[in-house]
Amino acid sequence: MHPEYELMRPDGVNNQMYRFDISVHDQVAEAVLATLPQCHGCYPDMIITGNSIEMQNWSPNIQADYVQKLNDRAKGVPVVTATDATAAALKTLGAKRIAVLSPMSEENSKSAQAYYEGIGFEAPYGTWLEVKESIDIIKVTVDQILDAFQRNNHEDVDTFLHVGGALGMVSMIDELEQKLGRPIVSSNAATYWYAMRKHGITDTRDDLGKLWTMDEVVD
Repeated sequence: MHPEYELMRPDGVNNQMYRFDISVHDQVAEAVLATLPQCHGCYPDMIITGNSIEMQNWSPNIQADYVQKLNDRAKGVPVVTATDATAAALKTLGAKRIAVLSPMSEENSKSAQAYYEGIGFEAPYGTWLEVKESIDIIKVTVDQILDAFQRNNHEDVDTFLHVGGALGMVSMIDELEQKLGRPIVSSNAATYWYAMRKHGITDTRDDLGKLWTMDEVVD
């Protein structure tokens, strides 16, 4: 995530990264909650949790409770989660019917599909890259990513969603959108875009896909 956040960082913004243990996938939420208090060491104006927690058998009610726990530990500092950011990005783009890509398992992809259906989107299609361990995400090739998007390239889809911030593809979004003819919401790009907008920073970019050309959030 760090290189991608730096790629998107406007002048005058400073990114500080605090890392949490992702070795046990179904305990990531607990790991984030345990790590968050350390973030106060850099006196942040905003805290971002960059993981797509909706891949882990999640629901809107669980998300609301999780966000409350994050806020309780944030001591008044605004918190942005990747899950809320991608939902906001989809709404801002006017998405209705989406196809989901997860770098991990079929179960993770279907969990994400169910989550977004639970907040009002149609998510009939999903694909996944079968990465077994988080450490192996770095081995995913550009061709594998392109092939995954082609598998999700159904005519009745209006927006593509990529969850899983460890799979970096920010630099691919613009070219892929041109090829597919529809917008892509990618976890890291959406999370950083949403955080900037929530902080009142409206800098736009024309090289990171349609989302980054938009200067306001549609909640």
